[in-house]
Amino acid sequence: MINLKELHTDDLSMNSGKLFREQMIENFKAIERELANLSGTNEKLKKLQNALGLSDDDLNNL
Repeated sequence: MINLKELHTDDLSMNSGKLFREQMIENFKAIERELANLSGTNEKLKKLQNALGLSDDDLNNL
């Protein structure tokens, strides 16, 4: 699960641009990790679907 930190108004200061940039980079890295996890999970589900002999239509009708 993605844990995105929020930039609160209390954090705004002379360095807020730097803080915001660092937080955005951290958030994008977290999103990339989650996408990689989802991709791996999707591959496993496709293998299971094929092993069970189910079509996409079969799954959509569940």
